[in-house]
Amino acid sequence: MNIRELIQRVRNRLIPHEEISNEAVLGFLRVLENEPSEELSCQEIYEKLDEYVECEVGCHDAANVMPTIRHHLDICGECCEEYEALLDVVEKVDEDQKGSN
Repeated sequence: MNIRELIQRVRNRLIPHEEISNEAVLGFLRVLENEPSEELSCQEIYEKLDEYVECEVGCHDAANVMPTIRHHLDICGECCEEYEALLDVVEKVDEDQKGSN
């Protein structure tokens, strides 16, 4: 998966079927270049992933609240897959709970 495909996958969660522009990809790359070099290991990400997903589902601003985790998810395919799977489960449970109320 290349950067364009990764960005498009993330963007499709927010705005389905809207094509991402070259300018957006370049802007994303500029942001990545300026990110602090502090890295979390995949194990550290797994330990905090549920908190990140809950924040995203609850307040929709997890990337600003936990930017180091977002940065890792942007560059690590395995952790991103784990994140997407967990996010799908949490969103499904949330929908089911809202539907039963």
